[in-house]
Formats: sequence, C-alpha cells, structure tokens
Amino acid sequence: MAGSAAFVTGASAAQAFTEQPMPPVIAAEYALGCGNGNASGHDQLLQTARALLRGEIASGVKQAGADAIVTCPICGCRMVVTVSN
Repeated sequence: MAGSAAFVTGASAAQAFTEQPMPPVIAAEYALGCGNGNASGHDQLLQTARALLRGEIASGVKQAGADAIVTCPICGCRMVVTVSN
C-alpha cells in the first residue's frame, strides 16, 4: 500500500514539468553545429558510421549492401549511411 501511495505522489510531481521554447542563443548554437553550410559535424559522423559499417560487413555481421541509420546528436536529423555514400 505504501508503494502505491509513493507512486501516485511521484506521478503528480512529474506533471510539474513543462515544455518551453529553446532560448534564441541556444537555438543559434544548435543551428551552427550542423546547418547553415557548416556540415563538418555531419561529415565526421558519416565517416565514423561508414567505417563502422564497412567493418561490420567485412566481419560478416552485416551483409554486403547493408545500410545504417544514424542520428545527429546535435540537431537530431537522421541520415542513411551506405558504404558508397
């Protein structure tokens, strides 16, 4: 019974969180990380994912022609990586 009361109390406390817009300064920093012609962050992410994919294909973990989906940790965009792209 005590556990149920704690759960209910915790559930009502969780409702105190609200979603707020990102401050303009932070939004600009996120945009500079991946967008506006500065795709160097994506280039490094794609190179790393491509190397991992090549290793998995070479070791037989994945079949030739396999692809992988990676998500940018900065802007959240998703990209499909193949050995050839």
